[in-house]
This record gives sequence, C-alpha cells and structure tokens, in this order.
Amino acid sequence: MANRKSVLITGAAGNLGSKLRRHLEGRYDLRLLDIDPRGDEEIIATDLSQWNDRWVEHFQDVNVVVHLAADPTAHQAWDKLVGPNIDGVANIFQAAAHAGVDRVVYASSNHVMGGYQEVPEPARITTDIPPRPGTRYIVGGEPRDSTPYGSAKLFGERLSKSFADSIGMSVIAVRVGWVRPGENRAQDIPAERGPWFRLMWLSNRDYCQLMERSIEADPRSTSP
Repeated sequence: MANRKSVLITGAAGNLGSKLRRHLEGRYDLRLLDIDPRGDEEIIATDLSQWNDRWVEHFQDVNVVVHLAADPTAHQAWDKLVGPNIDGVANIFQAAAHAGVDRVVYASSNHVMGGYQEVPEPARITTDIPPRPGTRYIVGGEPRDSTPYGSAKLFGERLSKSFADSIGMSVIAVRVGWVRPGENRAQDIPAERGPWFRLMWLSNRDYCQLMERSIEADPRSTSP
C-alpha cells in the first residue's frame, strides 16, 4: 500500500509490544526491536541501553517510534532499572532526533502517579496535579514498592519534554494503565488487588486504540 506510515516498535516481543504489533500489522510498515526476540525472525535483537550504530540505523526513514522497551517489573530495584529504563530511553530519543523521526510515543506508566493511592485528596487524578511516583502494595503476602520504577518513568517523561522543547520533536508520553499478559480480562484480576489497581486496569482493546490514536494524532493538537 502506497504511503503507509512507518512505525518502529521497541520492546516488540513483550506483552505490550506484541499486542500492539498484532493490532497494527497490515496497516503500517513495522520495524521491530527487542533485547530478546524470543525466536521471532522479524524482530531485530537490540540492547537499547548500549548505543550502537547497528540498531540506530533502523530509525532512518521512520515516521513514528513507539518506545515500549523497558524492564516492566514495577517493584524492580534501582540498579536493575538504570540500563533498560533510563539509558535506553535517553538513547532512543537521541537516535530519533538524529534520524529526524516525526514523533516518539513514549510508554510511561500509571506508577508515575502511584503515590496518590496513599492520600485521600485529590479524589480524582488529573493532568493538573504534580507527579507522585511509586506506590506500595502487597502481592502474595510480599510487600512491594514501585518508587524506583515510577521515578524512572517520570525521568522519561521529562526527557520527552526536553526534546519537544529543544528541537520541536512531536512527543506523546502515555501513562499506560495496567495491561496484564494474555487475554487481560477484568474478571481475571486477582482478588487481592485493591480498588487502585482495578481502576488502573486497561483492556487490550483500549490499550491498542490508545496507542494507535497517539501514532495518528495531529501534531497541531498536542503540546509538549
């Protein structure tokens, strides 16, 4: 098909990446990168935390980069996040800038606002209130804390704004809700997860629609 938009997806073999890939296939020209292609020959093995011209060249002639690659473990320790969730983000924005990519869609997280779970006000989270990264929760009796993960995602948001402000790159930072692997049905959410996580749940259909709308949004209707 003539004039199809070229979309590069990082983290293409992961939960979010594989779902988006299936949604976009046949309608976009896709380039797929992942640190572990999981045997998929269409996915290029790439460690984005290490700058390398061999993967940077794949950003050439791309219209939109959807950056999903990250360590998705919300309770991960700082030292495990620096490479994939900080260095990798900085590298893909630099690569996109060098290649003249029109837009980067950056997958941030609901954990950027996770601290509001522990305070009664405001009752509703909006774009007008400041970030409050990380939340504490319990899974299988194990206490967990997503502060490092949420803070790393906030770094990506601020870096996004820096590139938008400095070079005029069109950037959309999407605070993705809770998209569970597989069918991701609301009725399958573990009973131990409280109202906060249930409100953050995002269906596969809504997630894919959200990301496609971000790919297609008119730059004139968005702001840094």
